[in-house]
Amino acid sequence: MACNFSFPSSLSLDIFPTKPKSKNPKNTQKFQFCTPFSCKNQNFNPQNEDRNKNQNSKRPHLGLLTIPVTLTIISTSLAQKPAFAATKVASGKKKKSQKKTQEALTPEQLKKWSKDLPIVSDRIAYTEIFSLKDEGKLKHVIKSPSGSLRQKAEPVLVVLEDSRVLRTVLPSLDSNRKFWESWDELKIDSLCVNAYTPPLKKPEVPNPYLGFLWRVPASMLSTFRPKKESKRAAEIRRAREELKRQRKEELEKMREESEMMEKAMDMQKKEEERRRKKEIRLQKYEESLQDARDNYRYMANVWENLAKDSTVATGLGIVFFVIFYRTVVLNYRRQKKDYEDRLKIEKAEREERKKLRQLERELEGLEGADDEIEQGEAEQNPHLKMAMQFMKSGARVRRAYGKGLPQYLERGVDVKFSDVAGLGKIRLELEEIVKFFTHGEMYRRRGVRIPGGILLCGPPGVGKTLLAKAVAGEAGVNFFSISASQFVEIYVGVGASRVRSLYQEAKDNAPSVVFIDELDAVGRERGLIKGSGGQERDATLNQLLVCLDGFEGRGNVITIASTNRPDILDPALVRPGRFDRKIFIPKPGLIGRMEILKVHARKKPMADDVDYLAVASMTDGMVGAELANIVEVAAINMMRDGRTEITTDDLLQAAQIEERGMLDRKERSSETWRQVAINEAAMAVVAVNFPDLKNIEFVTIAPRAGRELGYVRMKMDHMKFKEGMLSRQSLLDHITVQLAPRAADELWCGEGQVRKTLQHPLLFVGNVKLARRGTGILMMLCADSDVSLLGYVYIFVRLSVLYM
Repeated sequence: MACNFSFPSSLSLDIFPTKPKSKNPKNTQKFQFCTPFSCKNQNFNPQNEDRNKNQNSKRPHLGLLTIPVTLTIISTSLAQKPAFAATKVASGKKKKSQKKTQEALTPEQLKKWSKDLPIVSDRIAYTEIFSLKDEGKLKHVIKSPSGSLRQKAEPVLVVLEDSRVLRTVLPSLDSNRKFWESWDELKIDSLCVNAYTPPLKKPEVPNPYLGFLWRVPASMLSTFRPKKESKRAAEIRRAREELKRQRKEELEKMREESEMMEKAMDMQKKEEERRRKKEIRLQKYEESLQDARDNYRYMANVWENLAKDSTVATGLGIVFFVIFYRTVVLNYRRQKKDYEDRLKIEKAEREERKKLRQLERELEGLEGADDEIEQGEAEQNPHLKMAMQFMKSGARVRRAYGKGLPQYLERGVDVKFSDVAGLGKIRLELEEIVKFFTHGEMYRRRGVRIPGGILLCGPPGVGKTLLAKAVAGEAGVNFFSISASQFVEIYVGVGASRVRSLYQEAKDNAPSVVFIDELDAVGRERGLIKGSGGQERDATLNQLLVCLDGFEGRGNVITIASTNRPDILDPALVRPGRFDRKIFIPKPGLIGRMEILKVHARKKPMADDVDYLAVASMTDGMVGAELANIVEVAAINMMRDGRTEITTDDLLQAAQIEERGMLDRKERSSETWRQVAINEAAMAVVAVNFPDLKNIEFVTIAPRAGRELGYVRMKMDHMKFKEGMLSRQSLLDHITVQLAPRAADELWCGEGQVRKTLQHPLLFVGNVKLARRGTGILMMLCADSDVSLLGYVYIFVRLSVLYM
């Protein structure tokens, strides 16, 4: 289907370029027409035209009644042929005469005429019309003469000043009202031009048969066509509509008034109900006050009568006297008797010791020795020495009367989960342990067995002890802590006795948490150590196993142990039933380190612009204890410099101190500084070319903590290096970076002039084992590798042996 537009040549608008006047006036009058163009959805070709002709020939003759409407546009913005160029006529009369002489076209002629019209395929958004208008590029907007803008979406053509024609579709007024407001402000209606359609010949209807058929639809249209309304009828109709509108408004007003009255009545009823309830409450309150007054008066009368009764006063006096006599007098007599007995016993012991000393003097012939000499000889007595060592070992003698204070109880434990950061999902497991204390009855009622032991594993400094305190503090129970090394002594039975006393105290002060630090000191596999020391360790471990089984499932006492070496513990100790939960606490990640730094910086005067992310990135691989020390060192540096706030630079400097040590401000020659700079620069230049080592954070040649070389910090994936997930190429890259200082030294000083000061720490004497271990890993990975990898390994080992 083609949509064609054309402009009449008689338009007064000067939008079409005219052909220059020729010398022959006849030619200027005959060839005065416009160059057409069209916008089509598909290309016109002779095959489509023949197909359409065949289809039209097969249709009945009634198809002649359908009048095709084809819109064509005459545009001067397109290039025109000389034979078809339009010439501008100066006289208005000639234009009128030319318009009158236009002949009507048949549908077939119109198809042939619009066959070779150019296609407008360039489209723009309708909002770009405003920008073209502002830039002065908009010339005309061509619309269909039968179309009505603003009523519905209407396709138009946009003619620009640079002889281009574009297509667009203008929206309706309801869909985009702001667009038409801007349209009116820019006065674009003055640029709108209606398209022109050449007249079509009416279809020739043969008589008489088709003439009859022509009258049938006309008569049907006349029956359904509305009759013209008279003036009087129009006035009556308007009056009726006005009356209907007034009635509708009155009904709406009455409905609103009734609704308002109903709302007012409802509010009034609610207010009355509220007032009635308030009166009832006041009445009940007054009645309760009256009952309380009566009760107070009655009890006052009762106590007054009892106070006036001499019998009651005498009975109460006797009762209080008996209580006083039993609690004060008898206790005083008992204590006095005990004191007298103790004095008598001490006096008898002194006399006995005096007799013994006299007897010893007589036997040894040492008469006249003073008490100081006697005391020194008594200290040399082996039996007294053994007794003193036994008392110092921590073993306790059971008291005959009363009960002593808990020995292993830590008081004032107020650590919460909010004081511990970087836990991640581990916190959920610890919160379940807290629920065992707070909602233990709920678990028992549902048949859930409460775990009796929890084993915390992880590297040193991750916060295992702090987590145990946080569990006790969050649950609000007593916290008993002891180091496993305190169980083991040289005396047989002391370790087992301490284990029993620890769990007895925890049972007496239940609910409680027993924390055993460094469990591997006493929990190693039995039978490894021979002799009395091994027997004592095994006996202590056996007693610990018995106590863990004895408290299993009660929920009042839970044992939490921590260790760095879970692989060496006795299998009977770590089995389910004794330690049901085994929680591994890894080193914190980036987000965990940020949270830990923020927790430790709560009570410190931190600056507002502290970049915790940068500090966390610099502390990769550090644990919570090291991060806490970084914050403390930064605070000390702040106090040393006389400032009031801790900045990001203080934290970064403290992180470098924690990682590499303090700056070593020693004197060096310029040659040494140059050698160190060549060493570190070579490593940095080579590392940039490898994907695993290219993220270089900083390079320094300042020595730290007695180290002679500088430092190149590269941001690496520690998981790959620690877990052994490096590829063959990654290992080669790592070895190449380590050998970069030697290559730089050969380039700088020449072959055979390698300096020993430029060796990398991986090639030091102390790291030869590391080099040999890495070589073994490489040999295992490259069983079918080429000679170059073996050459790398050979160089690596040879350099390690060279600098031994």
